[in-house]
Amino acid sequence: MKAILNTFTSFTTSNCYVVRPFNDDKCFIIDLPPDLDSVLEFVKENNLSIAGALLTHGHYDHALGLQSFDGHAYMNLDDEFLARNPHEQIKTLLGQNVDINEYNGKLESIENLDSKHINIHKNPGHTKGSVSYEFPNEGIIFTGDFVFKDSIGRTDLFSGSMSEMNTSLKETFLNFDDDYEILPGHGPSGKVRSIKDNNEFIKVLLND
Repeated sequence: MKAILNTFTSFTTSNCYVVRPFNDDKCFIIDLPPDLDSVLEFVKENNLSIAGALLTHGHYDHALGLQSFDGHAYMNLDDEFLARNPHEQIKTLLGQNVDINEYNGKLESIENLDSKHINIHKNPGHTKGSVSYEFPNEGIIFTGDFVFKDSIGRTDLFSGSMSEMNTSLKETFLNFDDDYEILPGHGPSGKVRSIKDNNEFIKVLLND
């Protein structure tokens, strides 16, 4: 995983990754947590050029950093409403209004991401627009809140669906290369093979 330069864990427990897959000064930022300053400072200190931010989904703990990000931000626009309205999500979770503005900046569709070195997998379930980003040359996959080392993403929030999650697990996750490393939106990483063998949620699915 030499392409991964650093992993940042937000106060919301979400992971943010700085990855340099092309052996040059260009990097991608995977997800944009609320406390993005340390990530941007790292990029600056290492004289990196940001090729873009790749959002795995639109929940505020992965996308609120859009408010302080100046660059190309790519996501599945099925989650555009979530990314633009973090206050609605936080109000639902906390039961009270919060002083956070709607995001009115530009969001670019993953369909416009010009890279032959990234495979994009749509895996709805946690949210309608959840995606994973695979870097096959590096053997790594960023899954956001789709699959974790020991669990899977919850499906009881806005646009979540257990039936879609089951389909995504069967048609997407189970087809991931066993030797690839999963870099999730929360918690530690793990090999695909190990997750298939030890993740109780996945084991139940395989035995269904």
